[in-house]
Amino acid sequence: MAALVAAYPEADKQGAVYKGLQDVHTIAKMQGINPQDAAIRWEIGDNNLVEWLLAPWDEQKVNEALSAYQKQYGSIAQTAVKVVNGAIRNNFDASGHLITEHERQHLLNRVEQTDYLQSFHPKARAITVVDTDAQFFPSEVFFTNNLARGANVAANQKSSSTLILRNTPVFVLGQLMTIDSTGLEPADDGWVALWRPEFGLKFTKAKHIAFVDEALVGDLPFSSLGQEPDNQLRLTLTSRVRSQDRSQQLPLGTPVYSLNGHHFFADRSHQAPASRQIASTALQLYSAQLSPMELSVDPAGKLENQVKKVPLPLSYQNYLNQLSHTLLKYPSEYVAPEHNENRYFAFGEGTIGPDGERGMDASTFVLKLIQPFGKWLPRYSVHQAEEGIKNHLITTTQNASLEENYQAMLSSCRVGHFVSVGRGNNMACLGSITLDQLGQLSDQAYADAVTTGGMTEQDRIPLLALSTVGLTTTEDVVINKPAGSMEIRSTGEVLPLYVASKESMIVWYITGKAAVYPVFKSGFLSSYIRDGRSLTFYSYFK
Repeated sequence: MAALVAAYPEADKQGAVYKGLQDVHTIAKMQGINPQDAAIRWEIGDNNLVEWLLAPWDEQKVNEALSAYQKQYGSIAQTAVKVVNGAIRNNFDASGHLITEHERQHLLNRVEQTDYLQSFHPKARAITVVDTDAQFFPSEVFFTNNLARGANVAANQKSSSTLILRNTPVFVLGQLMTIDSTGLEPADDGWVALWRPEFGLKFTKAKHIAFVDEALVGDLPFSSLGQEPDNQLRLTLTSRVRSQDRSQQLPLGTPVYSLNGHHFFADRSHQAPASRQIASTALQLYSAQLSPMELSVDPAGKLENQVKKVPLPLSYQNYLNQLSHTLLKYPSEYVAPEHNENRYFAFGEGTIGPDGERGMDASTFVLKLIQPFGKWLPRYSVHQAEEGIKNHLITTTQNASLEENYQAMLSSCRVGHFVSVGRGNNMACLGSITLDQLGQLSDQAYADAVTTGGMTEQDRIPLLALSTVGLTTTEDVVINKPAGSMEIRSTGEVLPLYVASKESMIVWYITGKAAVYPVFKSGFLSSYIRDGRSLTFYSYFK
């Protein structure tokens, strides 16, 4: 028997997804918004998407990052060692195995034996040729904190992985020595240290990336300014677009290079691996080439609706469609909301999830929502909130009462706004609806609002779009044993803990879903407006 501790007992419905509340277009209509309104309502002052996405090839940005690392840690090597040490100390792999000192030392030895670049060099430019998991340390499996504790929050899982979509430029800092085994080649099986602006130093398998030479650099759009209309970076807006020869689903927000009316993806060339010696750093990778790709969609869809030029005009129509795409597994044009699935989020934005598909955590959810409008947000929620406040701060509450926070939610949390709870737990606002309207959407949500939520017919119910945190395994678990309590220091609230027991535990997963959630005055959906909480309302738009 294995034990699992969760912060909420089975009877608590924290994070429950109400099916009827997931149609953002219907919610908009209830508030007098026309979901097909194409008039430009907002703008983004800093349309930085293309420049930020291609930033790893910017000499100034790379050198600034390397200088910051050297100032704080002395060298990239010491940075890598510190990251590995911090990421796997007292940590576990996906099966629940506690990392041993021998395993930790093995990883450290590989990291310490690697030479790292100390400044930008054009020969170190590369591009991802497949979707790849980038990790804080080289490992075939993802690692996480001890999920047998009650700290089941997304911030505790950042030590695992981040998904870098194919066609994304990266900068190569170094290549780890390969494991001593017959048949392994550095260009395929070695681990490469990468730099990306949004996550800094991480590692990925060498076979997932390829070198970019001067000829290819000239073909890629470094900026959207002054280009021909057809020669632009575009983004996929749904996961239903497939590349014909691979039959591969493309994740939301995959960069697609559009040149002279044709779409191109980065591929590895069929030539032998290229070996490059840059000072003391030896790199061995395959070279990249741009290959034309024929994109196809389901018969019900149109390609122009799924591979968009960026940025999109900021209208209610585009914003609500993008919000729906980000929340749901399939576009609403293909699957009716009642038959659709909300997207899971897993560790970081890795390819490992409870449904075998890509996960999406809270900060990734907001990043994907804003991205097509031209703004590339930082990777972490706390920095994303700072970006929103910098662009357009609406109002804040300071250690307010429940009623004050509730009223602030009603007056300031509307479509196009965001709210941050604490340090960077930011969520997209969807306005508010009456209790009667809530009942029209979901009988269960209405019942919960009345019986446990403290809501009356005179109240309006605020709605938020976000990723919550849940904890489960590949098999069903039964939460049936009290296991002490946990005190929330900021509020003094004592939260009971419960033990979930099952015969076997194969893999732990974070399994919250990106969805629309109501805000109640009491009970399991009141945590956003509890007494003493400070809320910050802002917008990335102006």
